[in-house]
Amino acid sequence: MEAPREPHSVSLKALDLGPIETDDHFLLNPVLTLPPAFGSAYVGETFSCTLCANNELPADTERQVTSVKVGAEMQAPSGTTTLEMSPPDQEAAKVNPGQSLQKIVRFELREEGNHTLAVNLSYSETTVSKDQSASGGRVRTFRKLYQFVARPCLGVRTKVSNLPSGGSDDTQSQAARYVLEAQIENFADGTITLEAATFNPKPAFESTSLNWDAMELDLHHSDKPSMVPRDVLQIAFLVEQRKDGPGKEVTKDGRTLLGNLDIQWMTTMGDRGFLSTGWLTTKKK
Repeated sequence: MEAPREPHSVSLKALDLGPIETDDHFLLNPVLTLPPAFGSAYVGETFSCTLCANNELPADTERQVTSVKVGAEMQAPSGTTTLEMSPPDQEAAKVNPGQSLQKIVRFELREEGNHTLAVNLSYSETTVSKDQSASGGRVRTFRKLYQFVARPCLGVRTKVSNLPSGGSDDTQSQAARYVLEAQIENFADGTITLEAATFNPKPAFESTSLNWDAMELDLHHSDKPSMVPRDVLQIAFLVEQRKDGPGKEVTKDGRTLLGNLDIQWMTTMGDRGFLSTGWLTTKKK
């Protein structure tokens, strides 16, 4: 019969630094202990949490915990990424009874699907007698997994329409002109505020915003568009070919590359997100 495992002297907890969505409700605690599976987060936002290695030994213990190390990696659909610790390890950490070693990890969520935060903890445990002599040293390790699903916060649908050149023979009026329209839908379960929507044109083009920021005003947060769940907002940009600019970039099937669209938002809890589309093109000729 296998002997029961001895409990570890050090426990590990992951504390979330922002709101987390669970299956039944939205948890608003600024500091929340994450369970092994904790619902979902949004693509475009930054997952961040504090990893706490806690010495659970009583104050009068003869055991000493040293060389505490915490490591983490994020397993995403496209692969595994080793996460940087903040603050970084500089020397082997000694953690006294009742104290903890804390590290912050961050990871930008760039793809949908299942994600797993894998955390490894190792430490040395020695027995110290009354005369301060150490004996019975050993290294102990364990691993904990935290699973969640990354899902889209925004949906973006785009449309490019040609504008007439004006019928003149001069070079400027013959330059290509387009209107880029985009419909943005809020897929999240809470209200978001659009911080910015920017079109980044290819070198052959320049763009003009036709949206809430078109007047280049110093907008306050309350002046920016808010979107409740399932709200749809339409934005648009005028895209014009530069006079005497470089030539247009054209795909093999005759589509002109115009640029890409960046969207930034903020939730009611202050979490920020960022989405960038692929290259947007004209219709196939």
